[in-house]
Amino acid sequence: MHWLRILILSGVIGLSCTVAAPLRLVVVIVFDQMRGDYLWRWAPLWEAGFARLLAEGTVYSHCFFHHAATVTCTGHATLATGAAPERHGISGNRLIASCCRSLLVGCAEDTLQRPSTLWLQLPTLGDYLRQRTPEARVVSLSHKARAALMMGGHSPTAVLWLDPEAGGFVSAPGLPEPPWLSEWNRHHPPQRYAGTVWQATVPASLAPPDSVPWEAPFPEGSRSFPHRIPAEGRAFWDGFLLSPSSVEWLFEAARAAVRHEALGADSIPDILWVSVSTTDFVGHLFGPDSREVLELYHQCDHLLGAFIDFLDSAIGRSHYVLVLTSDHGVAPIPEMMARQGPGAYPGIDAGRLAVEELTRYLHNHLLETFGPQSGKSWFRLDPPLLLLQREEIQASGLSPERVRDSLCQWLSQYRGVGLVLPSTALEGEAVPCLAGPDSAALLQLLRRTFPAGRAGDVLFYPKPFWVIGTDVPTTHGTPYDYDRFVPLVFFGGTIPALRSQQPVSPEDIAPTLASLLGLSMPTATGSRLIFERTP
Repeated sequence: MHWLRILILSGVIGLSCTVAAPLRLVVVIVFDQMRGDYLWRWAPLWEAGFARLLAEGTVYSHCFFHHAATVTCTGHATLATGAAPERHGISGNRLIASCCRSLLVGCAEDTLQRPSTLWLQLPTLGDYLRQRTPEARVVSLSHKARAALMMGGHSPTAVLWLDPEAGGFVSAPGLPEPPWLSEWNRHHPPQRYAGTVWQATVPASLAPPDSVPWEAPFPEGSRSFPHRIPAEGRAFWDGFLLSPSSVEWLFEAARAAVRHEALGADSIPDILWVSVSTTDFVGHLFGPDSREVLELYHQCDHLLGAFIDFLDSAIGRSHYVLVLTSDHGVAPIPEMMARQGPGAYPGIDAGRLAVEELTRYLHNHLLETFGPQSGKSWFRLDPPLLLLQREEIQASGLSPERVRDSLCQWLSQYRGVGLVLPSTALEGEAVPCLAGPDSAALLQLLRRTFPAGRAGDVLFYPKPFWVIGTDVPTTHGTPYDYDRFVPLVFFGGTIPALRSQQPVSPEDIAPTLASLLGLSMPTATGSRLIFERTP
């Protein structure tokens, strides 16, 4: 007989429970950009999936990433490997390739821009499971390629994501296409949702205002409900991915994967990863305080509830464990934070930085300081990285370090920039630009983010509640709490109903699940087990 034991990390409570049946399936559901407060903030509105998780699962209210790159690729890689990005290598959605100091590549692409896990330097939970038991099935699904690839790891059974050009799910190159996929795509085309109207379902008295000036419009042009998915073209795909219909479609595919891949059907344990990207798309476009975000999660609550019912029927509650979490949080829309007046925030210092304007500002200072031979070609901004073109600078007879230090100084004076430091500071150099009570903690977050030699020449981040970019109303990617705060719930099997304020990290998820599967993850150093399987 095996036991599940909750480690007494808080020093207050320890629980243990017997495993009544062998664990046959692990399911990890990632709601992209689901900030940690959402589960509690809207708890009175939950009626199905989220309500069951809160009532019957072990819920952690203090779950924070311990790194600064709070973006999709990094978050999913951390969830899958149980390690910090300084070790797994995925330090951003775009990163400096380990082969070349100045080459920026997509996190889930090789140097020829083909989908790949080339830069993922550690094995994932699924890799360890398949190493021990090659017959085990590891399936990963998402709307986004980079999310699906990072979760699937290096030796998955199937990795699937939405490709609008293909009109449905595509399979990762190098893997055999699942034999059921082609027929499933034919019978479940996203185009069947063309013209579908997304209606509000939450009573207006319980919801935020339906439209604020800083929101972007839905593809059909409206900032308020109802929203209609356009009938064709790029606008159709944008509307589909911004609506609950795309979440419904993804969960339909997840059910198909369970059935056709026979996940959890025998004594060999399997893993299913599901990442919902719709929540990220809607969060960027409308902001975390919008009615659209609330309405979307209200629909996700019901879709998640139906999926849990399916797992209960197909696998049996005692045979699976489900984890709910996210890859990162999100900042409020800065213009909403900065407004003043009745019913508004008290004029919080918030705003946005335009990369084009910042580039011009730095270029002008270079011209003033170093003369006409200097130029924009001396540096490249790819927030939070600034990369120097060292050969061009040296050809002008200047030291790259001198130019770097000047850029650091000018960046630190730019309104809205809150943190600037040379990347050498991550290796122990003095950091005069870091000051204040949180400086040591911020530096630790940065050091846990970037592999050695792959942080460019200068790192810079906005001040709290400022964002970088003008393409969407809000974003994420900073080391601040609102971007690192995510939900975490363990559910199913014999996981007890418990609410815990014990501090945990998403890094803890993979090694904890490994323990429940009877595995060890020696590369997941720095994490700890939340639950542990013991004899």
